Amino acid sequence: MTDLEFSDCLEAIRKRNQDGLVRIYNEYSAYLFQVVLAVVEQREDAEDVTSDLFLRLWESPPAYRPGNGHRGFLATIARNRAIDRLRRDRRTISIDMTEEVDLGAVPSSEEDIVNEIAVEEVLKMMSPAEREIVSMKHLMGLTFREIAEATGKPQGTVAWIYRECVKKIRRCGYDR
Repeated sequence: MTDLEFSDCLEAIRKRNQDGLVRIYNEYSAYLFQVVLAVVEQREDAEDVTSDLFLRLWESPPAYRPGNGHRGFLATIARNRAIDRLRRDRRTISIDMTEEVDLGAVPSSEEDIVNEIAVEEVLKMMSPAEREIVSMKHLMGLTFREIAEATGKPQGTVAWIYRECVKKIRRCGYDR
């Protein structure tokens, strides 16, 4: 979906035409769910926040200027809603990249076990903000620009933090 198409969908929502909401939902619901899940860490909470996001989008479509990157714009809204949820529930924010790992899989070899331990150790060395950026980059496939928009940090800062995380990973001998 292009920025202009997204803008047209928001205009359709303002006119109470459900087609605009359906298009946005079909295009971005899974993506926004992953953004929210990365923040709240609980599947049920992520489902609630994502549903609420689309309800609020229908009730009060946000102002949007085409050309500003609608995907990052939506990610920012989703992330802010997730943070609001955490604040309301009085939880601490902790982005855990291991949510995406198949926890039911049994390591097949000693090397797999060592690699899993190495990943856990590297994650422990990162701050929540660092884990968030690495998660958004690798698990969600966002660009540095989209991550910057979603986190409210300058793009250069996001890229620098990411590079520092990569250095930490390499120092631990985990280059894969």
